Amino acid sequence: MARVITVTSGTAGVGKTTICINLAAQLARRGQRVCLLDAAGGGANVSVSLGLELQRTLKDLILYGVALDDVLIHNCQGFDILPGNSSTDWITALTSAQLHQLAASLTQLDDYDFVLIDSSTSAAGNVLSFAQVSPEVILVITPAPISLPDAYSLLKLLHSEDVENHIHVVVNKSINHTIGRYSYGSYREVANFYLGMQLPLLGVVSEDKHLQAVPHDQQARVNGDSPAAAVRNIGSLADQLLVENTDLPERDMRSFCNRYLTSLERQDGGQIAAADVLEMPVSHKRKLQQQVEYLSGQVDDLIQEIERLRQAAQRTVTEPPTETPVAVLASDTQAVTLQGETFSIYSMQRSNGGRQYFAWHSVDDCPETS
Repeated sequence: MARVITVTSGTAGVGKTTICINLAAQLARRGQRVCLLDAAGGGANVSVSLGLELQRTLKDLILYGVALDDVLIHNCQGFDILPGNSSTDWITALTSAQLHQLAASLTQLDDYDFVLIDSSTSAAGNVLSFAQVSPEVILVITPAPISLPDAYSLLKLLHSEDVENHIHVVVNKSINHTIGRYSYGSYREVANFYLGMQLPLLGVVSEDKHLQAVPHDQQARVNGDSPAAAVRNIGSLADQLLVENTDLPERDMRSFCNRYLTSLERQDGGQIAAADVLEMPVSHKRKLQQQVEYLSGQVDDLIQEIERLRQAAQRTVTEPPTETPVAVLASDTQAVTLQGETFSIYSMQRSNGGRQYFAWHSVDDCPETS
């Protein structure tokens, strides 16, 4: 029974496909049977990234009746690939009968341990529904400012579907772990405040030029023995997925495909009604970005206030209190010599009309030096 995980992002260029490829390789190195379904389309899909010359694609499977085993690319870096077409336009134009054929074909993948779906950022319903009905979703963001509003827009679309899915966040291309955690914290606060969603962090992946090499070098990049920090980080993602509780309801491919078809039936002409959220005007995106920055600023102010209070508390403990010497308050003073030692006697007016006298018998007690 396959564990279905859709890897998606709010915008292109965040490294979603690279994460998906390397995650599949890392899971395979850990003894898992993995199939990577390429539903991303465009020029940066799985096949292009791996430099593969395709004979057949998912399009041939659906439109021309080619057998699934003839389309699958077996044992590529330890995992299988169901390659997609370079364009997602053909998916959006599929008829109801063809969509049922797609679902029936995907049910044959249930013998794998993991089916990873590299999903497109397209708002078209036939593509977006992969992420909407997936029992598990990995949402890839980056510390780049534009990444958070786009990822939030996608999150609203995922939230609009009445499906209980588990969404994990991966922060990719992070200069260091602190920046990655900060970006995740900002995104989590916005999602919690506006949507009431709790988004766990699956992990932070370092910015690594080794993983951003030219496409035909990808075969060398998908090397579990690589010392690259990003490869080690993605290995940690795989470990985290394996140790997590996988007792998710209806996580097999057949249930996933049934939810996929049900989702499409609720859409109008293959285009989800909420797609305008993902394609929101630039002014709306800027407003959302300002909200993110505002919440981040509040966090910074809170940190500064905590630091100020901490320093004030330290000063209270280490600095002795300042007291007014009695000599300053005295209304009269006179010098007295006793047994060859001269010292001062101070007097103060008492409330009953009498006087109160003070004297210090040693230099250590003298008010002028206290």
